[in-house]
Amino acid sequence: MRYEWPRELSEQDMREMIELMDAVAVKEQTLGFYEPVGLEKGLPLMRAFDADLRKGALHVLAVRDDDDGRIVGMVTLARAPLPARRHIVDMRRCVIAPDRRGQFLLEGWAEALHKAKEIGCEVITLEVRDDGPVGLWERLGFREYGRLPDYARADGRAVTGFYLHARIADILAHFETTGSWLHEPQQDDARAVAAS
Repeated sequence: MRYEWPRELSEQDMREMIELMDAVAVKEQTLGFYEPVGLEKGLPLMRAFDADLRKGALHVLAVRDDDDGRIVGMVTLARAPLPARRHIVDMRRCVIAPDRRGQFLLEGWAEALHKAKEIGCEVITLEVRDDGPVGLWERLGFREYGRLPDYARADGRAVTGFYLHARIADILAHFETTGSWLHEPQQDDARAVAAS
């Protein structure tokens, strides 16, 4: 896999990112849409995304297949715009092609962490639905700082959203000490307590 942080997207990049998100949307509903977006709706969204990328308002990690150069994964980092919050970066659109799951998650995670540190951030945040990989993010060192019971709606039911955060220095120190990005599961799982 090749890991790139492009400063702009080509038309082909945009098409590949739409195809990637559509492939995930077919299998999961965790990206915020329930069916493929398609090029007609997706290209205007990707052009706006590209404009933010060119302005430096966000950074995108494009993970490319070694053989054909096709984008098979992506992570978006958006630094908080307010001066008092410039130490925070929000991780969005973490997408891995269904046929590539388990192949480069930890390497991509390391890339995202080092980029966040490089741009001067100390705290990384993300949002994840309860039907998404909450446990995976916790294993990567994130902790819950809030939740919204009616975060999204799927098939007529409310889906809870979890707001997670991690200190980048803590995650990097954990890796340096243990040689692993993975943390032990939380002993006091707040979700289990809330469910009882």
